[in-house]
Amino acid sequence: MPSRPLALILLALMLAAPALSAARAQEPLHGKSVVVTWTEERMQRREGESTYRPAVRQGTFSAYVSTAGRIFSRVSITNSRRGASGKRDVVGETPRRHVSLSGRTMSTVQQAVSGGARRIVIKFDEGFSSCTAEVIRGKVQGADKIVGESLIRPGTRVEIASVKTSGVSCAVKDGNVFGQE
Repeated sequence: MPSRPLALILLALMLAAPALSAARAQEPLHGKSVVVTWTEERMQRREGESTYRPAVRQGTFSAYVSTAGRIFSRVSITNSRRGASGKRDVVGETPRRHVSLSGRTMSTVQQAVSGGARRIVIKFDEGFSSCTAEVIRGKVQGADKIVGESLIRPGTRVEIASVKTSGVSCAVKDGNVFGQE
């Protein structure tokens, strides 16, 4: 029978084995970036306005997985009609954005201020050389609108009554997309 300290070490190693195995399986993604783009057709208004109006926004989610396995991410939204765009960078977690990597799937959930969220699910091929993505933006059950902070107009809140996502594309790129700007 192993000594108590040795038994604790063995137990810790056994519990960590699945996580270490998953991290090793994702090593081909280390040092690479993934970029997802999509279009959102919305009925929205600025908070406090009475009338919703149609709006089309182009979205981009970019993530870089460092050689140590840390995920750096950015979300940007563009109003192509006005040429205005905004972005938010994240290293690690924030209260309203969570990015995770499990097996060959990367997921991110971006919570709105209230009433909804955007979920991006990225699935990689065996070698992490290509991907497919799904972008869903929806309301919490029972909510009549999503209230979010505008990336294009900082300090402005936007109320979204409905949103349809289309034109989703996904690409894996060598290197850090943030260092190429």
